[in-house]
Amino acid sequence: MKNFSDTERKVLASGIELRYLPEEFLFRLGQKAEFVFYLQEGSLILEGLAGLTTIDHKGLFIGIEEAIDEKKHVYSAMTTSSAQFLVFERKYFQFLIDEFDLALPYFELKKAELNELLQKVQLNYKV
Repeated sequence: MKNFSDTERKVLASGIELRYLPEEFLFRLGQKAEFVFYLQEGSLILEGLAGLTTIDHKGLFIGIEEAIDEKKHVYSAMTTSSAQFLVFERKYFQFLIDEFDLALPYFELKKAELNELLQKVQLNYKV
């Protein structure tokens, strides 16, 4: 496996830090994916057609697949506690992919990590 620490550091340094209160939506099912969220602290619920799950794993990118593939969200994401995120606009996220050689493989790895977590809790991430 490649060492993505330098790429991760560069990518995360470019995110905008935002705090959310409990029960705030990041996005809703069917909404156009305009932002990618990187969970720094707190927890949220992802609710899709196949069910829901609580996410409290720090370091996960939420909405990453939809942003990369320019799709609509296949689940709703709502905070369950006070939470802190790094937020990336989709267009800027695409710029990062173009700017850093290892960004796309890094994001593909992060997308796979989220999909693996969602499959474990049987939330069908790909509709």
